Amino acid sequence: MAISYEWTPEEQQNYSRNKLFKYIKDYVNPYHPYYRKLFRENGIDPDRLSSLDDLRRIPITTKEDTVVDQKAFVMQPRVEGAPYDVEEISSGKKLEYAYRTLTIRYLRDVYGKPRSFTDRVKQSAAAEWNPIHFHMSGGTTGAPSMATYTNHDLKNVIPWIAGMFYLFGWEPTMRALNMFPALPHLAFFQVLFAEFTCDHGSAIFHTCGGKAIPTEKQVVIAGMMPFDMYIGIPSYITYWLKTAAEMIEGAAAPKPAPVKYAVMAAEPLSDEYRARLKSQFERIGSPDIKIIEGYGSTELRGAFFECDEKIGMHLNPEFYFWEMLDPETREPVKWGEPGVLCFSHIGWRGSVLLRYWMGDLIQGGVTWDRCSSCGLTLPILRPPIGRATRDFTKIKGARVGLASFQNAVRRVEGVDSFQVVVTKEDENDVTSRDRVLVFVSLNEGADAEIVKSDIIKQVKFDTEISPDKIEFEHSKKIEQRLFERTGLKADWVVDTRQLHL
Repeated sequence: MAISYEWTPEEQQNYSRNKLFKYIKDYVNPYHPYYRKLFRENGIDPDRLSSLDDLRRIPITTKEDTVVDQKAFVMQPRVEGAPYDVEEISSGKKLEYAYRTLTIRYLRDVYGKPRSFTDRVKQSAAAEWNPIHFHMSGGTTGAPSMATYTNHDLKNVIPWIAGMFYLFGWEPTMRALNMFPALPHLAFFQVLFAEFTCDHGSAIFHTCGGKAIPTEKQVVIAGMMPFDMYIGIPSYITYWLKTAAEMIEGAAAPKPAPVKYAVMAAEPLSDEYRARLKSQFERIGSPDIKIIEGYGSTELRGAFFECDEKIGMHLNPEFYFWEMLDPETREPVKWGEPGVLCFSHIGWRGSVLLRYWMGDLIQGGVTWDRCSSCGLTLPILRPPIGRATRDFTKIKGARVGLASFQNAVRRVEGVDSFQVVVTKEDENDVTSRDRVLVFVSLNEGADAEIVKSDIIKQVKFDTEISPDKIEFEHSKKIEQRLFERTGLKADWVVDTRQLHL
């Protein structure tokens, strides 16, 4: 039975939980090296899972657990010479593969040399288990995490995740300009998944980022044909819009047709950030733009979006089981209360995680109810979002929230872009005094001395510390600073100290 988005929250939660338990019994326990071993070590019988208390007996999985042996988190039946204690493919599955082989014509048999029926059945099995797509995280929270996908995932799961694009009004007849850089990262591939798996597809032009197609040329392309949607990282789109406005006003590029949606992910969007983006879009002729925020990660293997502006990201309850946990005790919190997001995959092959600790502190909580905007029942993630352990630091003895630092500089009038660097007077001496450097590019016509004074006042007001130095640089230099480490996400605040809390 497929899930219904018309059910009550309780009906949906029960469905999701029961589907997870069956998945653990039929697939995770027999074919997942890490969790099969974990269940044995903790005396967990997958056949007896029936309640949330049973689920909570499964230890939480962290990134530290996964990076020790990432292959052990890939679903895999036993094959000769494999290093893991997993089961062979069941007799029932073998019969399923044989029947499927009788009903399908493989391209391999059209163009390749003749082969046996047994070899054709092996190809049917490989479609379920063999990873055919890999990408990894940007490594912003440590060692990169790898995600693997099988043909089963791309045909049976991904369309239902990517199809959630339709929530906010996207239609297959629309055109999109994808500004995500072409890196082995979910941000880029999620757009490809949506393009190739949603119904009959959609028209998307992939710029592959500013290093593949310079920003100035992208602006010209945007003016050559109408696009309904721009997709990208907020920090890059900010720079893109500034470049576009300067080129349009200087008659170096035609004004693009009004854009309906801007879908942004990979960085949090504060109210100040949204307001600035709206102003920039208005400047290039898109005053009615809707900014749709997304949330995803390599570990999730998918991304989720709002159905309308500032509604909250709509999570999928069919292929994930969601939990919200206290950041200190790791015990459950009530729906709607702040907590750390935790998830379990359901129905996937390839890389699979159970009770994975995302580390994201969802300050607005996750509500599980009927959405007031789209009318669907599902879990809704409500920003702001921070890191449970990384979104603050101590500078000069004061506990400073990194988001507060960013917003303090961003809300100063005249600031185009910026980066804050926290370092030491003597970088080789961890006991030396902290120093805070702010590198800023200015909007055209802004008075540097006034901006400098306002930054000092705003940072002091919001964080209780004062910058030691404010240096003005060209916007291209700031852009280079922001993206020089990962090439994907902007580093608005960089801490170079050897030891910090």
